[in-house]
Amino acid sequence: MVAGLPDDGMAKIVAIPVLLACLPLLAQETEARNKFVGTWEAKWKDEVICTIRLKPGDPISGETVACTIHVDESGDLQAPESNEHSEKPAPILNVKLQGATLTFEENDGDEVMKFELKLVGERTAELTFPDAPVRIKPIQFARK
Repeated sequence: MVAGLPDDGMAKIVAIPVLLACLPLLAQETEARNKFVGTWEAKWKDEVICTIRLKPGDPISGETVACTIHVDESGDLQAPESNEHSEKPAPILNVKLQGATLTFEENDGDEVMKFELKLVGERTAELTFPDAPVRIKPIQFARK
């Protein structure tokens, strides 16, 4: 007998409905994660300027590839400074899913950059930079 419960299996009977009640919540969380999984691309005049690859799991994992994001003083996206991209992927860190927003970080040498990828459509999302030193308007991404 544990904490006043009889040894006849009553605790098992009580635990099963509680476990079954949690299954829809787990399914919703998995469905939300799966909406982010895949390859996301941002383009400037039909040229890919940033790729985010997200893999399933708990938490989601992934990497950014060839991200060359430049903005003007108003925070509007501008043409990349060169056509040469670093093809070396950078892993995303500290991934958190909160509703329709995936937050993550990337270690950029001496500093950590924070990102928020928010779903705005079936296969579209906006990337924002909450701690950027300059204003950057949301950047549109499409899932391939």
